[in-house]
Amino acid sequence: MRAPFLARFATACVAIAGVVACFDDSPTADINAQPSLVLGDTVTGSGQLSELQQHRAAWLLRSISDYRFQLQISCFCGAEITRPVVVEVRAGEITKVEDLATGRAVSDLSPYPTITKLFDAAIDERTRGGSVSVAYDRTLGIPVRLEVGTLASDAGTIYLLSRLAGL
Repeated sequence: MRAPFLARFATACVAIAGVVACFDDSPTADINAQPSLVLGDTVTGSGQLSELQQHRAAWLLRSISDYRFQLQISCFCGAEITRPVVVEVRAGEITKVEDLATGRAVSDLSPYPTITKLFDAAIDERTRGGSVSVAYDRTLGIPVRLEVGTLASDAGTIYLLSRLAGL
């Protein structure tokens, strides 16, 4: 008699665990619910000025002005800036940045770029004769890894983008 009870109890526990697993209120829950625009297949770019300008123009032609993406910044700068975040953009402007680990809103939005501003930073760096290293999403042509300047000489920033989703 005890074995059937344990079997039913175990089944009930598995069912409850399944329901709980389906409910996700983590900071990435909303981004997971949105249709992903980045497929993850990348292509290495040359980082040359003309290439950056062409990719920027193609991004603008897509007219995607409401989106969110995950961003990780690497630089020799404040630790707060290097924490993984979700950046939300509405009408082409950043409206919210959320710390991915804590789910808390970041108060200073200024260090975080939109995708267009990422292109602008790379184009500005290349125009000054600086170094730009880039890998693009093959489908959208946006940078998924962008190094502006040279991090190795403490004069650069690396941006890692993922999970772009339309809003």
